[in-house]
Amino acid sequence: MLDAQRTESIAAAQADVWRLIADVERYAAWHPFFSAIDPLEHDACGRVVRASCRHDTSVTVLRTELRFTYDDGAGVRAERVSGDLKAMAGSFALAPGGDEIALTHALSVDPGMKLGLLLRGPVEDRVRRSVMDGAFRGVREQLGLTG
Repeated sequence: MLDAQRTESIAAAQADVWRLIADVERYAAWHPFFSAIDPLEHDACGRVVRASCRHDTSVTVLRTELRFTYDDGAGVRAERVSGDLKAMAGSFALAPGGDEIALTHALSVDPGMKLGLLLRGPVEDRVRRSVMDGAFRGVREQLGLTG
């Protein structure tokens, strides 16, 4: 089981961060956990509520179907519906913090028995760091906060 959660301050307007995390179709462009996202269903606001996703790993390509829910302006949550992973849940949550936004990203993945045997100890720690570091780096790059 891979569990990761991190909160970081982002020097951006809440509306800008919200637009980024609510645009699920673009996650593959900046979030290291996603290689491709193909929308299967949208809500009345045009947001993705169900998608077929690909996750490239160093040992295999995993496919999942995820359901997305939105807490307008405050968060996005994804949950596995079906696919190669035994279980998966992830979320972004926003909290105002003066001139900055506190962005919390959480990810819980149960890869199942076979892949789980490879994801132990130091490997699990590296994967956890890589996903979290990459996600926050991606957020900052997409918001133009790097450099």
